[in-house]
Amino acid sequence: MSVATAKKNGEGHRARLRARILNDPYNTCSYELLELLLGYVHLRSDTKILAKVLLEKYGSIRGLLASHPAERHDIPGCGPATETFLTLLREIIARYFMETVKCKKSVTIGGIAQLGMARLAGLPHEEVWVALLDNGNRLLTFERVNKGTVGQVLLSTRDAVEITLKYKATGLIVLHNHPGGALRPSTLDTENTFVLCQALETIGLRLIDHLILADGKCYSMMQEKLLG
Repeated sequence: MSVATAKKNGEGHRARLRARILNDPYNTCSYELLELLLGYVHLRSDTKILAKVLLEKYGSIRGLLASHPAERHDIPGCGPATETFLTLLREIIARYFMETVKCKKSVTIGGIAQLGMARLAGLPHEEVWVALLDNGNRLLTFERVNKGTVGQVLLSTRDAVEITLKYKATGLIVLHNHPGGALRPSTLDTENTFVLCQALETIGLRLIDHLILADGKCYSMMQEKLLG
């Protein structure tokens, strides 16, 4: 088969796949969705093998998007263009969740946890984010407070209080991730949370919860009765 014929066959396959997905995306295999998406990155390459390799390695699209680029250095096709694409895809999904939650008249801990997982999945380091709520539990904003290392991030009471007052919020939910996979809070996590809770109470504000996210799971300090 000549190069020209192979190219024509590849373009024909991609066109047929695109048409089938547009007609019925629900009944499309995950690897086919990923194959077509990667086709917008690798315009002249067959992306079926790469899509199957990635899904086999990570088990699902969620697993892929929650992974770190360093894990894919040895996979052919996972260069800067692919990693940029995956970063953009994660960011779009995270913003979709945030905009959806902000439209709600009242948010739940589960909704904030889902938002945090979309935002923090795959990070190689710890970050602290806060969800600021009004009296009706409506989300005012969801912002990063600090970035840390692979095993630790500091929760500054001053920063948390300042951002709460800035948005005229009456309560906040703190979230941070554990890239290593340990779900329970460290001693430092617990101590910092206690100090923050006391500081907020003195000015009439409430710490609603502190959520720890790891490997797609969520630990709630409120549910575990670590918040007074």
